[in-house]
Amino acid sequence: MRNFRLATLAGSVVLAGLLVQVHALPVMAADTDTSSVMATGQLQGINFDPKKGTLDGSPADHLPGNIRRLDIDLPNGAAQRADWSPDGNRLVFLDAPIGDLWQHDLATGATRNLTESSALHKGVLRAHHLTNGDVVLCALTERSAEDPEGDRFRGQLWVLQQPLGTLAPVGLGESCWEGIAVSKNPASTRIAWNQSTIDFTKPDVPIQALFGKSKILTGRIVYRNGRPEIAGRTVALDKRDVSLDTPAVEAQDFRALPDADTDPDDELIFSAYFHKGGQAMRVNLDTGAVTDLAPKSILYEEAEGIDPSGRYLMVERDLAITLFPGMVDIWRLPLDGSGKFERMTTFNYYKNFGANNPVISPDGMQMAFGLKVEGAEGEGDGIFLMDLSS
Repeated sequence: MRNFRLATLAGSVVLAGLLVQVHALPVMAADTDTSSVMATGQLQGINFDPKKGTLDGSPADHLPGNIRRLDIDLPNGAAQRADWSPDGNRLVFLDAPIGDLWQHDLATGATRNLTESSALHKGVLRAHHLTNGDVVLCALTERSAEDPEGDRFRGQLWVLQQPLGTLAPVGLGESCWEGIAVSKNPASTRIAWNQSTIDFTKPDVPIQALFGKSKILTGRIVYRNGRPEIAGRTVALDKRDVSLDTPAVEAQDFRALPDADTDPDDELIFSAYFHKGGQAMRVNLDTGAVTDLAPKSILYEEAEGIDPSGRYLMVERDLAITLFPGMVDIWRLPLDGSGKFERMTTFNYYKNFGANNPVISPDGMQMAFGLKVEGAEGEGDGIFLMDLSS
């Protein structure tokens, strides 16, 4: 009991410190500059978003010329969390935060359910293509009637092999939480996934966040007698590698560097939650060096899809200093060390809407993303395509 009280006190101190840090910051006038918040010595300025939540209606009814909504009609649920096929001709997506995996052909408009006849029916949390066309999943075979929200934290890694939807998924024997990073290099089948003991739906989450474990692992999908398995499993990052008060880390994407290394997957892009508000970061997989991609920012910035050539990263960003992020929009962050953001969407100008889960096509010419709505974490209501060619 004494240890529990100490843990409760410690968790309360951490949260109180975060709240003090947030609410003690001076509020400056809104700025139209999209660069990072300046925080050298003392806070010099905060970029608020004065138009956030000021418009009625839906952004889906007021799209700019470079954005279109995909015509995907599902019997239940809504298309969300898209991922591009290696040839850029199809998307896979979910129909719910925990649901079935579907495939959409961009040329014909045909849509089909890939998991309705499998053990993973209505249990898929994430899905990402390998460059060979197979799909890596974080999913579960059984849903909990007593704790359905907690199912987000009970996933396992699986591989769905080609032809998609015809073969039973193969389990890899690894637990997973949230996103999966998959190498975009044709010669690589490297993946990264997250393991955590923290359940963010529980009332004791401050204690779990303080004392729980969160790490990112990497490995390669290999095929023995045609059956996928993980080889070379290793821990790439622990949350303590970021800071002692970082509750959780999440893998997002690999990036190649122009070096003489024969391994094309030199860096791993990841998100560090509650680290300076929530930051997009990278770890060098050769040296272990951890770098903040926008070190002067104290806003919520979650790493999402990377440009295939490694020039920039899309992030979900909230221009408000709060303990938890609200409706986010999508911004582009060049990976040149400048920390200067470019706004890509203004969906959160509309009340109770935002934009989320951006992924870049293999040719770098399009971005698929979701219409963020109120509901479960990451939930969406439709998939949109943005033309990036201009």
